[in-house]
Amino acid sequence: MTAKPKATRRGWTPTMEQRADLNGRQVKCLIASEGHLWMRGYFDRLPPVVRRRLAESRFNICPACMDEEAHMAASKPSVAIYFAVIEAIEKKLKATELNT
Repeated sequence: MTAKPKATRRGWTPTMEQRADLNGRQVKCLIASEGHLWMRGYFDRLPPVVRRRLAESRFNICPACMDEEAHMAASKPSVAIYFAVIEAIEKKLKATELNT
């Protein structure tokens, strides 16, 4: 049985990075900041399988935003929760991409 996160926040759209300055446009970030700012504090502390899953995603999802979404779903997210959150974000990005 796959873990099901609560609904993800609004703002996950295919063009969301366009709100950021030029340096911040490489990542899908809810607060439009540069992805490298969050690597050490968030990406590096994620389980290796979750980091790999983020790296394999078609979308460059901000690890900090994804981690916050996972913590909204569970105070201590499991790998299954992280995967479900990533999948939910990707699903939202794909759906809104089709509507643009």
